[in-house]
Amino acid sequence: MKFSFTFIILFVFIITNKLFLFNEEFLILLSFISFCFVIYEQLGKIFNSRFESKIVSFKNSFLLSIDSISEKLNVKKKLNVTIIESNKSFNLLKNYYLNFSTKFLNEFIIYLNNKEKINFSNKLICLHRLETEYFKLIVLLLFKKIKIINLLTNFFGNNLQLKRFQTLNLINKLIIIKKI
Repeated sequence: MKFSFTFIILFVFIITNKLFLFNEEFLILLSFISFCFVIYEQLGKIFNSRFESKIVSFKNSFLLSIDSISEKLNVKKKLNVTIIESNKSFNLLKNYYLNFSTKFLNEFIIYLNNKEKINFSNKLICLHRLETEYFKLIVLLLFKKIKIINLLTNFFGNNLQLKRFQTLNLINKLIIIKKI
């Protein structure tokens, strides 16, 4: 109020001393300046409070948007950390699987070799048994054939009186006598 009062006094002083010429442009300028001054004096506080509320709302809006961006960045950071950890976990799992599979395959090969050796040894044992049984069979067959030949020699030597068979019988009797 004090400023407006001094302004009015100064304005009246300028007009009364005829320091300015009052033409149309100057009057329009004075009207505009006085309008701006009156608006500033009368509505300045309202505009100021309005601008302050807008500033506060913009400030709050910016703070909220910065907070939401910060939260989203934190979420993305956590997601990136979990992705990195999952990559590490997958790499560890991959290494474990590779180690496990190589160890399993090595053990499986050893198992198959052992099983093959066992099967081979079992087959060798069966073959050995078969060989001994076959040898026994051959020996029995030979004894049977020798017995039949002996019986035939005795039959031909005793019953048919062939000299050759009689000589063989005699030789056989001599061999038996020598053994006794």
